[in-house]
Amino acid sequence: MQIGFKYFPFKEVVLHPKYSDESPKNMRLIQLSDLHLHPKVSITYLQSIVTQINIREPDLVLFTGDIIECDARKLIKQLEVFGDIKAPSYYITGNHDIFYGKNELQKILEENNITCLDNKLIRLKVNDKSLQLIGISDRYSFLRGKKRPLKELFSTVDKNIFTILLAHQPKDIEHIKDARVDIQLSGHTHGGQIFPFSYLVKMFQPYFHGLYVKNNTLLYVTTGLGYWGIGLRYKAKSEIPVFLIN
Repeated sequence: MQIGFKYFPFKEVVLHPKYSDESPKNMRLIQLSDLHLHPKVSITYLQSIVTQINIREPDLVLFTGDIIECDARKLIKQLEVFGDIKAPSYYITGNHDIFYGKNELQKILEENNITCLDNKLIRLKVNDKSLQLIGISDRYSFLRGKKRPLKELFSTVDKNIFTILLAHQPKDIEHIKDARVDIQLSGHTHGGQIFPFSYLVKMFQPYFHGLYVKNNTLLYVTTGLGYWGIGLRYKAKSEIPVFLIN
């Protein structure tokens, strides 16, 4: 059983994409998901997380949604801590971020060098190899009047370049279709968070936790770091995945 924000659950995961010869060699990624930050989350705790991230020297740090659990303007000090991450950092919004206000969140994070990738594709170099990084906003974006131009977005993917997709909800893998996506990183499920509630979550989430393969895409669904509702996990430990791609 886990209670509260006091764990540093870094978990090393080795991924072997189908076209690994085209991936940046020995690329290291860290995924932060489902933080669900609120004002009582200790700044010292978050600083320790960032220190341990920097020690691991990732090439990229990727936030896959549900960063906040209240108005971001109440979390400025907590969010500013992530500005000390040394690696290039990107994020997408989850359903909780949309509910509590994505605009305020984006302003604070981008002031701290964390770039929003909602419905965007960027190309960058990692270890002298090209990489496409795509992000899509949460599927509940429509509740705030925001459409997701998924067909147009995936049509811009260069099939000759190694590609990573950030999608808060793992079910969004169904939208990839013919586009090239080597790896999709998702969260949202919390691994059920509290057993036996996990059985109910599995009814709605076919991609529940861990590694899945669909066509040519590796999908990793993390249990995330934080808590929804009460600050308790039971038989669904939190995690911060550290991926080695080779």
